[in-house]
Amino acid sequence: MNNQIITISPKTESKRVPIVGKRTLSLVQSFTKIDDDSRDNLISEAQNVLSHCIFPGDNNCITNLAVGYVQSGKTMSFTVLSAMAADNGFRVIIYLTGTKTNLADQTYKRLRKDLFCLEESGDYYKLYKDGIKADRAADVNSVKNFITDSDCTLLFPILKHYNHINELAKLFHDSQIMPLLKDMAILIIDDEADQSSFNTYARKNAGKEDWEQDDYSRTYESINNLKKTFPCHSYVQYTATPQAALLIDNEDILSPKYHTVLTPGKGYTGGKFFFKSKERKYTIEIPDDEVYHYKRNSLADRPKSLDNALMQFLISVAIVVFIQKREKYLSMMIHIDGKRESNEKFERWTNAAIDEWHNLLVSSDSDPAKPYFLQCLSDAYEEISKYVMETPSFEEVYKILKKVILFNKVYLIQGNSDNEVDWDDAKSHILVGADMLNRGFTVEKLSMTYMPRTNKGKSTADTIEQRCRFFGYKEAYSDVIRIFLPQKSIDEFNAYVDHEESLHLALKECHSLEEFRQNAKTMVMSPILRPTRINILTSRIVKNKMVGWRQMRSVDCMEENYQLTLEFLNSFDKNSFTLYHDFGTDVQNHRFVRIPTEDFVDYFRKFKYQDMPNITRKIATIQYLDYLNDSGKMPYVYVFQMSYAATKLRERTLTNGLPGNLQEGRNKSYIGDKEILMNKFGYDDENVICFQLHLLKLKPGISATYNPSPFYNIAIYYPEKLEEGYIAVEGDDEDDDDE
Repeated sequence: MNNQIITISPKTESKRVPIVGKRTLSLVQSFTKIDDDSRDNLISEAQNVLSHCIFPGDNNCITNLAVGYVQSGKTMSFTVLSAMAADNGFRVIIYLTGTKTNLADQTYKRLRKDLFCLEESGDYYKLYKDGIKADRAADVNSVKNFITDSDCTLLFPILKHYNHINELAKLFHDSQIMPLLKDMAILIIDDEADQSSFNTYARKNAGKEDWEQDDYSRTYESINNLKKTFPCHSYVQYTATPQAALLIDNEDILSPKYHTVLTPGKGYTGGKFFFKSKERKYTIEIPDDEVYHYKRNSLADRPKSLDNALMQFLISVAIVVFIQKREKYLSMMIHIDGKRESNEKFERWTNAAIDEWHNLLVSSDSDPAKPYFLQCLSDAYEEISKYVMETPSFEEVYKILKKVILFNKVYLIQGNSDNEVDWDDAKSHILVGADMLNRGFTVEKLSMTYMPRTNKGKSTADTIEQRCRFFGYKEAYSDVIRIFLPQKSIDEFNAYVDHEESLHLALKECHSLEEFRQNAKTMVMSPILRPTRINILTSRIVKNKMVGWRQMRSVDCMEENYQLTLEFLNSFDKNSFTLYHDFGTDVQNHRFVRIPTEDFVDYFRKFKYQDMPNITRKIATIQYLDYLNDSGKMPYVYVFQMSYAATKLRERTLTNGLPGNLQEGRNKSYIGDKEILMNKFGYDDENVICFQLHLLKLKPGISATYNPSPFYNIAIYYPEKLEEGYIAVEGDDEDDDDE
């Protein structure tokens, strides 16, 4: 099977070695459950991450990347990084903890548990609880006093939500605090950085004509606001799925410059363990007719595979928890989709099955349903016990099952649920849900996974990997771990493991991402997977958002974009341009040049935006152009230099921070800018994307905030015929609305 190739953008490298101080050493020594090699790795990898950060006294900013495996100890890693940052004079550390409150609470509790493990920890750190307040005066006063009157490092774990991030930015932007931030080193740690921080194409807006501000883009914008608040800061992205970070536009504010590959500790059970083992088979196929989808296959009756998974799990609890007493409890995850109705259906089925089995366990042997029930239990026992050493007999297990059910709890974990798991409150936990059991959430002692979901089309590598809550440090009970998946998902996980291992190996062999680019050049991935969601253009997006004229209006990076465009235009010989048509005035006369698609992409990639709708359109357009060029459908594009000879520039006002309409309208002597296409005045090349470069200036007196110098904006024309061809080739790949 051929592999698809995804090109990586280049980076550069510099380095400074941080000290390993008392805070770091005390924290690492408190980790009693890991060995010395793991402690050494934690310290050396934290040093490597911090070595590329911006230290006190240097007014600069940087974005770095820390790549680990799912459930491999990334939280422990950034906790050690926090202690080391404190040892090296970093005064403020901010944690973007995840999009769900359970993740934020999980991180807060972990920081309090680990960093405050010593008596003197109160002298080292001040930990603030996240929460949006109408009156920030108390927090402003507290932060100001701790900065000026102590040497504590202030810790702010907050929800990765634009309201929470913007509120924190406002706190630090307060007039009493802003002057104190000069030369002060700030560390921002983005946990599960590929979720929400990077913009996605937001399917809920896919049917609209243009990209708009949605929750994802507002989160991105709020992160930008937070970053701009600090003159000296480092932004460190922690993720197990770095595809988005490596593929994101090189000029993007969240594009990483340096990387560190995190080493899992001893006893880690990950993709190779579960999907590449030759001795054991941990995966069990869910039959196609039992693969759940709320539209395609909503399942009228409880699937047999669910019964099998539940029975095997209860038997594993009987063996491991009650009889052998290897663990205090075990957990099962039933991962359906993001819809409340789906999760509630499986919760009802789970409770109903357990109630039925309890009734059969206490029923007499004359119950006509008992023989079949016993056979099912026996089959489940044979499956779950086949790798167990010193296996108890079926009779021993059977006797204890009533007690197992008595100490079992079922949780519905979803957005509208306050069902917090108390892990020590039961011997057996069954969690039903999806989104809140996805990225970053740790399901303690997870041994059984039932995931009857898959996509009709290609799955994205980063999304399926983040569903692997069954990865982790599970050797002690790996003999009873089982993973129920559709065959398509099993194939995808196998393909992802191959990709992940090759990617980690390539990253480890390179000291910098620039070296990675030069030597590895590409990420190799099976064609059954897509690399990441932001690398996808669905047919719905092309049909609705990339047809007809679209204007990219912005006053961001005005001077940089102006110089970039001048260099681009000056790179052409003056004879390369053609006058489109003589309309009689310099303002209405425009010239054009036909250039190779890849040449325009090289220019457009460097054009900078800071608002999410324009960044989204830019990335999508580049990917669309790459697709059209690679498929041979569009080897060239047209670039129009509008009003190229005009001595008086077109002026625009600002509305909501954006310039007004870029394109001049029709009048008696002029057809209007929207008609400047390659299908008039003898031209017959209408099915090619056209780009209009508009040189503008703001009307006098609009705002002292903006540079009064000339600036360029871009208008794009996507021909309708391209949309039809794209859909004909790609088909409808948006069948999973819950994704």
